[in-house]
Amino acid sequence: MAASIVQDILNSFDPNSKEEWKVKASQDLKGKPLEALSWQLNESILLSPYYTASDVPEMDTAILKESNPDWQVGEHYEITDYTASNKQILNDLMHGLTAPCFLFNSTPSLEDLEALFEGIGLEHIDCHFTSNDSGTYINWLALLKKRGIQASAYFYLDAALTSSVKSIHINASAYYKGPENVHEEIKNSLLVANAMLSQASDKQLLADQLQFTFLVDNAYLINIAKLRAFKLLWVFLMKELNLNVSLPFIKVNFAPEAYGEDEEDNLIKATSMAMSAVLGGANHLVVRPISSTLRSKRLARNIQLILKHESGLNKVVDPAQGSYYIESLTHKLVNYCK
Repeated sequence: MAASIVQDILNSFDPNSKEEWKVKASQDLKGKPLEALSWQLNESILLSPYYTASDVPEMDTAILKESNPDWQVGEHYEITDYTASNKQILNDLMHGLTAPCFLFNSTPSLEDLEALFEGIGLEHIDCHFTSNDSGTYINWLALLKKRGIQASAYFYLDAALTSSVKSIHINASAYYKGPENVHEEIKNSLLVANAMLSQASDKQLLADQLQFTFLVDNAYLINIAKLRAFKLLWVFLMKELNLNVSLPFIKVNFAPEAYGEDEEDNLIKATSMAMSAVLGGANHLVVRPISSTLRSKRLARNIQLILKHESGLNKVVDPAQGSYYIESLTHKLVNYCK
């Protein structure tokens, strides 16, 4: 639809002031005070039940439009049997998986990795190794050399390495304590990153190699604003350190207490949380299955595939931009965490 047609449609509606919205909302509440619907997120951030264009602050969020709206479809694998895991991963890759996350109970040998990745075109996927193990990294490089290929890999190591996509991990989820503590989650993650950068001999290399893991829960709008605010604050930090400005790589998992007892209800929650992560700009997402069955794992993956291929969210950059509520909350979080 052409922009002019959209504008014509918008112009056909009479503008209403915030006071007019307040009067209408008060009438609908039938005597209940509108302020009763406000949410005191913390001592400094009060969330109104509604926002209008007059509430949206002046804030430059153009950098968020430079992100890649597509994201990696992840899933966690705890590897004990390399051959059996290979069969499962091959099947999952045929059904939408693009970025598996591997956890090993011991350092895999080159032969172990060959068994795990037999028949898998590593150059076509993104592999995430979620343990701090230099041995896995060394054997991974040996596997690539033996195959004569290059492939994308993410590691949780102690040093910034150019031979991986990302090699340093900051676990922002360690600071997660629910939506009321979202500001501390953001601030602590940035403090850790800043401390690491201040000690680095090559700050740009370290900045380029950092990746962050956040949790999302059932606070849909806060999830979106949290990820957007963190990205903007990261950009501010890069500018303060005179480093090249780029958006951070954000991985998203679900909060442990996000699910309830009803599995059908949990499917709805999973869809809502996944959507909030995507709208916030997640680069890698794992939707936690509602149970340990193969069906549940497939359903969890399908949620992401629906968001991509049926909703088209992988083609829209920063879709939350322009939302009065989300823009206002993003601004509040940015100001509070500076």
